[in-house]
Amino acid sequence: MPLTRATLTDVSHSAGDPAQKVVQVLFNPTDLSFDRGSHYASMPVPGLAMPILQYIRGESDALHLELFLDQTDNGSDIEADINKIETFIQVDGLLHAPPVVEFSWARFTFTGVITSVREKMTLFSEDGRRLRARLSLSFKSYKSAEVQLRELKLSSPDRSHSRVLREGETLAHLAYEVYGDPRMWRPIALANGITRPRFIEPGTPLWIPAL
Repeated sequence: MPLTRATLTDVSHSAGDPAQKVVQVLFNPTDLSFDRGSHYASMPVPGLAMPILQYIRGESDALHLELFLDQTDNGSDIEADINKIETFIQVDGLLHAPPVVEFSWARFTFTGVITSVREKMTLFSEDGRRLRARLSLSFKSYKSAEVQLRELKLSSPDRSHSRVLREGETLAHLAYEVYGDPRMWRPIALANGITRPRFIEPGTPLWIPAL
């Protein structure tokens, strides 16, 4: 059975676009590791032994892997191989940001942005050429807002929405309007990172979380 090599593909550009970059790794990684999580806000309630946890948002999935580079057979410096991979963390002139990258290996695919590349040189020639190295890559998953909304398929009513604070309004006013209880202003403050609720400018957009 032929060996299937892992591939890094710039998916911000269409196939056939001269700007698209595709890199096939020299050696497949020996393992892949993932991080997954969610972000919760802690809401203290008087009289309860512990705070209530309110789901705020999901966290991006993270993929970590290590690539092995080796040019000892021909004695070439591995700089060119490293540069090919590092182009994926450099700003693309057309995108004004690094590209979205798909890591694919056989049936496994992961689409995201490369957040870090760590190099460890492990072998040098007598004249100082880098012959062998390990690259540790970290990815954060990427999905457009449209794709995420399609995938949610929420089956229960959700009162979360956005609002613009009007002149004379306070978070307590919003809490009464949305939740029927002005004392529930704290979840709104937590969801929007507000630390000084009395000093919010009119016209400020606010995310109103569902409770």
